[in-house]
Amino acid sequence: MDLPQNQYGAEAQERWPDNFAESNDRLSKLNQEEMAELFARGELITKAIAEAFRDGYPASEPAVQEYVADHFNWICAFWTPDKNSYIGLGEMYVADPRFTEHYNNFAQDLAPYLAEAMKIYAHSSLS
Repeated sequence: MDLPQNQYGAEAQERWPDNFAESNDRLSKLNQEEMAELFARGELITKAIAEAFRDGYPASEPAVQEYVADHFNWICAFWTPDKNSYIGLGEMYVADPRFTEHYNNFAQDLAPYLAEAMKIYAHSSLS
């Protein structure tokens, strides 16, 4: 299947060539329906995390950590991060205004909360 155009593809390929290649390989094996389901699943996970954030649950809350486990597993559909790269991904959600804007569409200031939750998850569940 042809992959959808990614406006950040060239940047990702330059910054993370191995992860970019892994992601493209994995995604190329999906049909259109599977691709749509994958992205819909990511949106549902983000909505659940945003709801927990708006409801005032701490990032360490077990239910939030379950959502973050779902997020990690969703990310693994693209590439498999280790502890440090998953923490780094969360930090990028905060540092890169494009990611921050994306997560602000779900809840204002969601990116720092998600990054904190990802860091907690990584320290407790990844090696």
